[in-house]
Amino acid sequence: MIFEGTKKSFFFGLGLTRAGICLPDVSVYLELCEILGISLNEFLAGEDIEVTNVEKKSEDTLIQISKDSSHKQRYLKKIIAVLLIAVGVFAITLGIMVCNKLRQPQNYIEAVDPDSVEMKTAELLSGIDGTMMFRYNSKDTFQALYVYLSEYHSGKRVSHKRVLELSYEDVKSAKNGLIVITPDFDNFTAKLIAADEYSKYMTETPILEGVANREYYGRSATSIENKSTIEYGTEQGLAALIYGEQGVSSLPIQDITGEYIDTDNEYMYYYSAEFVK
Repeated sequence: MIFEGTKKSFFFGLGLTRAGICLPDVSVYLELCEILGISLNEFLAGEDIEVTNVEKKSEDTLIQISKDSSHKQRYLKKIIAVLLIAVGVFAITLGIMVCNKLRQPQNYIEAVDPDSVEMKTAELLSGIDGTMMFRYNSKDTFQALYVYLSEYHSGKRVSHKRVLELSYEDVKSAKNGLIVITPDFDNFTAKLIAADEYSKYMTETPILEGVANREYYGRSATSIENKSTIEYGTEQGLAALIYGEQGVSSLPIQDITGEYIDTDNEYMYYYSAEFVK
């Protein structure tokens, strides 16, 4: 191999004007240095070194290499620190998600989002706005699902009856299902539907039956908002339809219970469900 020019121009051609930059294994250059008749320090420095300056130049070269190595180590440490932080944040986030999932009840009943596709489809099929849909999930088996209707006049309960029943005496109970309440304000009725993987049942109840001027009554409704744990053997409120000639006032579903309720609403129809083991 033929090299033209001085040693210094040769080093410049190799791009080694700064010592210690992008160097491969030093052993690669040992034979090259021997052929050129130069020392490794001269090769690293990229120039001829006088004999009297060999020691100083060697120190300078080693210092420069040490500085470059130190900079690379600090950069590498920063990258490792960033990666560790990212992994830590991911692990914490994943842990929180798992904990929240484990904390959620396995046996629950919840209201379906009114803006969901499922709810919009139900309203479209029924042709009536104001449908309330509840989804239940039960990992435990149970014998029956009862739905009750209580009627209140000016806060006093005047009737309490079972209006729908799903029995599982001869089969294993469904793990999930739906309860749908659809008030038909124009026809003064309320439809109640319960469905699971086995069957579907529907019943209809008259509203404000025999009440004069009922077409002028104000109306409202209230229902459960969050996911509620199923309490087997206990009636749990689902929804209430509220009516009043002089207007209505809404109240939490949890406040509607017992024989008497402190309310100014003239008429209320309260639906509750009971899961029986």
